[in-house]
Formats: sequence, structure tokens, C-alpha cells
Amino acid sequence: MEGMIKMKKLLLVVSIISFSFFFLSVAIAETDTKTPKESEIIGYLQQGLVVFLCFHDPAEPNLDKIKADIESVAANFKGAVKGVYVSGDDKKETKLRGNFKMTPKDTAVFILLPPGTAVAKLEGDAITKANLMRSLLSACGGGSCGSSCK
Repeated sequence: MEGMIKMKKLLLVVSIISFSFFFLSVAIAETDTKTPKESEIIGYLQQGLVVFLCFHDPAEPNLDKIKADIESVAANFKGAVKGVYVSGDDKKETKLRGNFKMTPKDTAVFILLPPGTAVAKLEGDAITKANLMRSLLSACGGGSCGSSCK
């Protein structure tokens, strides 16, 4: 009988420890989870690329022009600059928007340099090809851009 009680106590302790480790691993996984766009950005930055991170209102009337301007500037740098677009209605990117203090209705372009430094933010009418190029070249002229701006 005593052996049975010891066995039940041991099973109880093992069960509690197992559940504790399970919940701890779930908590760690939840805090370490990257959004799809965060993963994309991190991948580009790890490759030494510059990222134009565009947050946009889903109803942004100038979105096609903004995307064209970003892609036009990126084309000048032969693969060293990538555009990443985050729509305000993308529920998976709430955390990323929060990290940049953006609401779903905001439209802005951040220029991110490796290893992940935001060097410029353009909003509204300031999001033009000329301003994107000027901001990128200004950041690169400061020497913080590394080989990405060549």
C-alpha cells in the first residue's frame, strides 16, 4: 500500500513538472514568434539589403504610385534594396505595426539599414521617388549603409 502511495505521488510530481515545462515552452514560443513580414524583413537585413518598409492604409489612393516609386528607386541599386508592404487590414501584422507606432489607417515608408536601423520615415506627400532616393543616399553618405548602397 505504501509503495502505491509513493508511486502516485511520484506520478503527480512528474505530471506537474511536465505541464510546467509545456506551458513554459508555449509562453516562450509565443513571445519569440515573428510575423510573416517581420521574418521577410529580417531575412533581407541578414543578407545585407536595405528595406523600404511601407505601411499603408488599405484604402490608400496613392498606393500604386508609392509602390512604383519604391520599386523605381530599388531598381537603381541592382537588388540591394527591397520593398516590403504591410496593409492596415493585415491582422497578422498588428505586432509589426505596433513596433513602428503605426495604426491601420497610417501610410508611411521607413528606410531600414542592416542590421535593422530605421534611418528615415516618409509620410503622406513626402513619399516620392525623389525623397526616397534623397533619404537613402543621405543615409548611405553617412557611412552607415555599408555595401548595400553601392
